Amino acid sequence: MNRKEIFDYVGQNAEGTILSFKERGPWGDSRYRGNFSGWIPASLIYRYGAESVSEIFAGSGTTSDLCKDLAIPYIGIDLNPNPVRKDIVSMNILDDNCELPDQFLNSDLQILHPPYPTINGIHYSNVMWRGNKELEKQDIQEMNWADGMKAINKAIARGYMAMKPGSYQAYVIGDVRQKINNVSTFRSMLSDINIVGELQQILIKAQHNTVSGRNTYNTNCKRKFFLIEHEFIVVIKKPSGYEIAVIVPRRYECDIRDMEQAATWKDVVMAALRKINKKTTLDMIYNELSEHKKAKNNVHYKEKIRQTLLALRDKGLVVNTERGVWAVA
Repeated sequence: MNRKEIFDYVGQNAEGTILSFKERGPWGDSRYRGNFSGWIPASLIYRYGAESVSEIFAGSGTTSDLCKDLAIPYIGIDLNPNPVRKDIVSMNILDDNCELPDQFLNSDLQILHPPYPTINGIHYSNVMWRGNKELEKQDIQEMNWADGMKAINKAIARGYMAMKPGSYQAYVIGDVRQKINNVSTFRSMLSDINIVGELQQILIKAQHNTVSGRNTYNTNCKRKFFLIEHEFIVVIKKPSGYEIAVIVPRRYECDIRDMEQAATWKDVVMAALRKINKKTTLDMIYNELSEHKKAKNNVHYKEKIRQTLLALRDKGLVVNTERGVWAVA
């Protein structure tokens, strides 16, 4: 295909934030597991006016082939020791001693479609390519979730460091559902990704003919979740040369009994009753709460608990079965 044909097509079919292409296009190798339709990088190149492209995790050469048709410079890297295209360099992005190719310093758009850690049934080392044992250890696909996401975040940061001011970085990430001990578990890369730079937009990429869109993961006859039929495309811009603004996800764990503001007394008292899970006396409720900040910072906490119980009773949420004895309605 030529540049005009490609841009005419994406101009008509990639106007909104949901990108959906049932056909892969003539680029790359459809047998290479986990690769995306060439219309995805085509849409990004068209929308952001990119006249040169760099790529980390270049895989089957989809973007390389596309850029040839668009007649724009391309450079990619991949862990594969025998890359599938001449303009893809074998490189371990996790090795700080390895420098990104110089073309990364001048590209208008940088694309990353990283392997998804822990996905069952998809493998790259010793399946899509073969390398030595040390190289195989760097295959993100084979890492556990925590190590894999740490590696992906490092790849994003390294790629960003090489970008020129005003250029764009786009990474395609998704959700993972898998069985662990016959229990379906869910993780989202979006919740664990570091966003380096100035967030421009988050797009939805529809998936077609994928295992994740068909696999029910059922542990019984009733499915309790929707099938995964999308990925995310996070687009950021590098505003200048020196500054690095990073949005880093952080998890907090706390006990609502120690939350003085966010959790109300109704929240805390209901939680205590549900935790005890039986008819309970006022003394038992006091004991459940007395050693936590919510109670310690209120000298009249017992009165507050009784007041809250009465308010909850009036709303029909708890019952006073006998004098001083309470239970969830």
